Amino acid sequence: MPERPHAITGQPRRVGGLRAPDAAWDEGPAARRAARGRRVARDLVELSRLQRGDERAQSVPVDLANLLRAICADYPELLLEGPQPLPFNTDSRRLARALSALLDNACLHGAPPITVRYDAAEIVVEDCGPGLAPALLQRATEPFVTGDRTRGRGVGLGLAIAARQAAVLGAELRLSNAPCGGTIAQLRFDAAATASAVGA
Repeated sequence: MPERPHAITGQPRRVGGLRAPDAAWDEGPAARRAARGRRVARDLVELSRLQRGDERAQSVPVDLANLLRAICADYPELLLEGPQPLPFNTDSRRLARALSALLDNACLHGAPPITVRYDAAEIVVEDCGPGLAPALLQRATEPFVTGDRTRGRGVGLGLAIAARQAAVLGAELRLSNAPCGGTIAQLRFDAAATASAVGA
């Protein structure tokens, strides 16, 4: 039986150093531009490694419920729904990177409330924003593809990285629009990984 939905609140925690604090954000426009440039540079290096195709996952048994709570603690006011505990085999660093990219995208381009639902087969991130234009929906995981630039600071790398990190994990990123508005991002896990988790 899935646990009752609950909000992730309180002070953010960091997961594996994946999301460095942006101390420069309070130091003025020049510092913000420099910090943004550093983030973009790091993302480009990461995307380049992933596109070469020689990245490999290092999967170990984890409690997926605990891992997701830790990741989602970086994002106040999220709703998290799913069973606990949930044994699973995955590379927690790569999963955290992919999910953080999806949550960043939902925060930048969507609208609250943002809900994360999970089970052994998938993780779903859904926001209540305007959703993706049909033309954008088909190309959203391509590098540098963006929608309405007035709605956020993104440069079109987050979903590209999320999709490629998911592929390294043996998962698939699927994007769609919710019937009543908002974007749905699904990380669908490979059936073999799911079988391993159930048997763990």
